[in-house]
Amino acid sequence: MPDPHEGPGEVAAGDAADHPTDATTEPTPALDADASPKPASALDADALAEPPSALTADALAPAVDTPVEVAADLAPDTPPDPEPPTPPPKRPPPPPAPRHHAAVRLIRPNGAVILLGLLCALAAIESISAFLEYRERIGEADWDEVATVLANQSSEATEPVIVASEWLGPSARMRLPQTRSWDALAYPDLRSFPRFWLLTHKRERPWRGPLRAELEGLPRPKLISVHDVGELSLQEYEQDIGTERFSLLESVHTITTAQGRCRGGTGTWDCKEGRVSLRTVEIDYRPRRCLVLELGDGVTAAINLGELELGDHIRGHVGFADFNSRLRADPTARLELWLDGAAAARWVFTDDQGWAAFALATPAGKHELELRVTSTVAGTWQRDGHRDTPTDSLCVELRGFEEGSATP
Repeated sequence: MPDPHEGPGEVAAGDAADHPTDATTEPTPALDADASPKPASALDADALAEPPSALTADALAPAVDTPVEVAADLAPDTPPDPEPPTPPPKRPPPPPAPRHHAAVRLIRPNGAVILLGLLCALAAIESISAFLEYRERIGEADWDEVATVLANQSSEATEPVIVASEWLGPSARMRLPQTRSWDALAYPDLRSFPRFWLLTHKRERPWRGPLRAELEGLPRPKLISVHDVGELSLQEYEQDIGTERFSLLESVHTITTAQGRCRGGTGTWDCKEGRVSLRTVEIDYRPRRCLVLELGDGVTAAINLGELELGDHIRGHVGFADFNSRLRADPTARLELWLDGAAAARWVFTDDQGWAAFALATPAGKHELELRVTSTVAGTWQRDGHRDTPTDSLCVELRGFEEGSATP
């Protein structure tokens, strides 16, 4: 702050030295930045305190301009721009996890590995238990005893022995002659057997499996006797099914097509459009004994059975053989049954019906019987389209029964 006892000239000189200005403008004395601004009345009082000789024109000039400078200095300062908030410091990224070898990652004990190990252990325990429970325990002595029971108990040598447990079939057919007949192996259904034997494993329930479907609505046969031999069970059954009058497999007289009569007659008939034969084929994954027709597309075969003694019902089955042919052909079949030269019934079947059954009520007595069979689609569907070969294998069988009120 300037000393009030110093002259105006000294104050002006000191201020000019502290605040240099451009050469084009006159130096303007300015107040000391540290000194507090004074009002004009106070400045005049200080100036009047000096002797009159010191008040010169040069000294009064700064005093006149001083209020303008002071007013500029007294202007309120512009508030500084607010500084942006300081962002929080970034957390350093975690260090990369060490990469282990694939074998180390696989062996590392985690939840998935532990669960997989438990499942493998459980599967091993189940396999061992199943092996111990169902291991082969059937010896030659058991088979010999079964053969002895059949020889002593069977009233007729023609009674078939049906193996209900499919896995026992090969072993049974090697040791028991009764299991090798067509009636026991490729029967159409259980309707043809007034009496039969059932061979099964002791722990199995045969009537809960595929054998139940062979009844086709019949009640379960009556159990006569049970013979447990080691792990085998031999069961004897009988049922009231009426009397079988005829079978197609034993009654074919002639077979004709649109191009003439087929030649043959000893189980095989050669036609111009194909062949008809008596064979055992696979139908719906089971062997069936039937009349197999392998004819061209749309060819109708008229099978003449001659004059037969009919009962009150005709029952039969139809199906398509060979899984691969069924898969690639999608064939259909039409059957017509003619009695005394007139159509009595007509059926249409497809390959996905399996071993399909049909039935017809007939008048008793002797009648001319003819079966007409047509395969509507022949050949197979291949990558390049439809081929006429191989032809479908259509399997047909039918029988006549005098049932009365014995069966539905």
